[in-house]
Amino acid sequence: MHLAELKRGEKATVIGVAQGDAFCHLCSLGLNAGAEVEIVRHLSRRAMLIVRVDGSDIALRAQTAAAVKIAQERHP
Repeated sequence: MHLAELKRGEKATVIGVAQGDAFCHLCSLGLNAGAEVEIVRHLSRRAMLIVRVDGSDIALRAQTAAAVKIAQERHP
């Protein structure tokens, strides 16, 4: 599953970031393996999202967020 697939208020753990143009940028924002993330809100019809990581809110394009692989806890 990828970060762009989460809905508002959902939390997950980053498993890894795909290698590519945005790899270093995403890692510098704290989106490293093991980081806890939460979707704060979606903007522009889900083309942008606000993500909370390590207590900071960051804005990402959905296309960029799709490079972040996550694991989400499922509750019965």
